[in-house]
Amino acid sequence: MSTRRLLVWPRPDAANPYLSRLVASLRARGVEVLTAPRLGPLCAFPRGARWLHLHWPEWMIHHPDRRLYRARTAWLLGLLDLARARGLSIAWTAHNRIGHDDPHPDLGLAARRALLRRCSVVFGHFPAALDALSSMGFTGRFVHQPHPHFDDDYPDPFAADASARSAFRRSLGLSDDALLLVSPGSMEPYKQLPLLARALRSLDGHRFVWIPVGRCLPDELTALSAAIGDDARLQPRPGFASRESLSSLVSAADATLLAHHDLFTSGSAVLSFTLGTPVIGPPVQHLASFEPRPFFLPWTPPDPAALGRQLSRLHGLAPSVRAEARAAALSHT
Repeated sequence: MSTRRLLVWPRPDAANPYLSRLVASLRARGVEVLTAPRLGPLCAFPRGARWLHLHWPEWMIHHPDRRLYRARTAWLLGLLDLARARGLSIAWTAHNRIGHDDPHPDLGLAARRALLRRCSVVFGHFPAALDALSSMGFTGRFVHQPHPHFDDDYPDPFAADASARSAFRRSLGLSDDALLLVSPGSMEPYKQLPLLARALRSLDGHRFVWIPVGRCLPDELTALSAAIGDDARLQPRPGFASRESLSSLVSAADATLLAHHDLFTSGSAVLSFTLGTPVIGPPVQHLASFEPRPFFLPWTPPDPAALGRQLSRLHGLAPSVRAEARAAALSHT
């Protein structure tokens, strides 16, 4: 078996810079990385590899029907048992405790526990992830691997010209004393955007524009629109956002606003820090590791008064805070 050959699933694509960069980095170091659209062939035909590295296995099993959810889980676990019988060791990067918007969290948690029993090593993006994994019965090897920055995929468009950032903000109709808040990434239920909208609507006397941006399912857009009502400060942009437009919006923002819950790693936070933008969000899991730093402003949803206090803090942040956020992100490759 080859120690320089690695099986990775799922196959990277252009929509997932994290996995694409991971595979490219491994290949640059001389590792032969093999991928496939489906997990089955990798498990059945290891081609001399010793390790199978999984990401987001929940993509295989989620289903609204509990019977089909269980059947898909059994299929996934059967494939992993086949892989181990073929001599493969299983590694998993634990991006989340359970999958985003799992339709059956109890089944998802049971599936996670069964997965962990089959893993020889688990990678986590922050040290405290081990606590959550241990609570699910994991007793194997844990490796802390910080989430890499996104600078290669989302470079700061205003890095060479600070005046361009001011011009971009003016193009959005912002007054000099107004804050620009963003919530980047796909608009999915686990991000609790309607909750954010209701909290922001209640903040009278605060001058800001909030722009959630990303692909959005019809039901989620309906719920978000109902929460926004007629508040002109809340300006969602549903739909695909190019990397250039997303970089510009996040870099120009005073803060990224998050209300994630029950997750491990926030890619939106990593993107924001990469572009030097502070984050306001719940101090849990991955985000809790940034709590002592000035570029993370802790807020526990849905408390509107506490959110208002953090918005007020943004006006007094020193310019060096943005540089510190970016340096923290760029320290991990």
